[in-house]
Amino acid sequence: MQDEDVTLGVGMDRRTFVIVWRKGTGLLSAGQQKISQDDRISLIHFNLQIRDIGHPDEGDYTCQIGDGSMGDLIHTIEILMPPSIQIIPPNGQITTRKGGPVSFECRANGNPPPTVQWSKKDGILPSGIQVQNGPLLSLVDVQRQHAGHAGVYQCTASNGIGQPVTSDIKLNVLYPPEVTVVRSWTNTGEGLEAKLDCLVHSDPPAEVTWYQDSFLLQPTDRRLMSQNGQTHSLTIRNIQLSDFGNYSCLVANSIGREKKYIELSGKPGPPIVTSPGYSDPTEYNLSWSVQSVFPILEVRILYRRILFDSCQPTVTNSWSVQSVFPILEVRILYRRILINASFHHPGQWHDLLVRPKQTYNSATSERRQSHIIKHLIPDSVYECLIQTKNQHGYGELSDLHQWFSSQKGRPLIHLSGCPKLRMESCLLMLTTIFSFFRFFF
Repeated sequence: MQDEDVTLGVGMDRRTFVIVWRKGTGLLSAGQQKISQDDRISLIHFNLQIRDIGHPDEGDYTCQIGDGSMGDLIHTIEILMPPSIQIIPPNGQITTRKGGPVSFECRANGNPPPTVQWSKKDGILPSGIQVQNGPLLSLVDVQRQHAGHAGVYQCTASNGIGQPVTSDIKLNVLYPPEVTVVRSWTNTGEGLEAKLDCLVHSDPPAEVTWYQDSFLLQPTDRRLMSQNGQTHSLTIRNIQLSDFGNYSCLVANSIGREKKYIELSGKPGPPIVTSPGYSDPTEYNLSWSVQSVFPILEVRILYRRILFDSCQPTVTNSWSVQSVFPILEVRILYRRILINASFHHPGQWHDLLVRPKQTYNSATSERRQSHIIKHLIPDSVYECLIQTKNQHGYGELSDLHQWFSSQKGRPLIHLSGCPKLRMESCLLMLTTIFSFFRFFF
């Protein structure tokens, strides 16, 4: 090890011979006379001692016997060194744009030569592994932090001498703004308060401006603009009728810009059907929830029965396949599908205008309602749309909802002219195993 003392012996009875010590071609001593000017070198009973050895002392040392009848004795000094690291770039910082390549280098020294490994603090490497061996780490198509590229990378070198050493490189990825709205539609009412949020990720940091329709908004006593971490908020107090409309947050930095939209409305939101996809044979308890600060004044329900075309093909549990060899195995893949326009001819819409009771959750502004649709035809498929109205008008339509007027879990629907139409699509994958014979002549 470095900085230790080493004594090289002659290894024989040296009293009657002249001993000469050399390093390479350089003469260190002859007999009891030291020739080297290095104060660290001394002779102790013809043995050569070197104090505080270092890298310059590595090499072969030859002990020559004066009578020439015996061979030379060669000592080799090799210094064992613990690992050391040089990071490229030396400042430990790399900044690059999203989508570009980047490389890190970790130059390690030591004896024996160290093993170098790369890892990523608080995560795995972008390649999906924990550790990568080698002095060079290259990343292709660098993404921003959520993709696992930006962050602190650590180089570790070890060779069994002393403790492993580490050094860090921080990768900063510059990318245009990425904006997510927490809610694209917000329901509120006059005299209340509404908060619109845009979640922003960008590097370098972005500037956020708010618009109502196409008009740039400035902070006022009623309009407050704030930031909490990555969330930028527009808070509107004491809502007035003129505050309803479309808002947008425009986010821009030196690399790019992005805009997201939020609607502030007093109208109800789209109803969400909470009823199951089946009903009793002749009636259906249709229930839904809707977000509305104000009471629901009336509900419009459109529903219709789906009429099946008697010429539509049916799926059966039998099939035919052409094969010289016997079928040894059959694989069947199936899934349930909703009836759509390619499988039915719709009937006439029934338009209901109802005013059902409602329950209200003030914490979420959610209202729940239900209505029983009667006089259904058993074993039929129905679909419906719901639209609700409050003092600001009708809101958006619900998604199309379908249900079956049959008992729960009944797998088949019996309709006139369409026997046993199954509500499933079926794909038959036939695996035929053939036997091949090879004849050798």
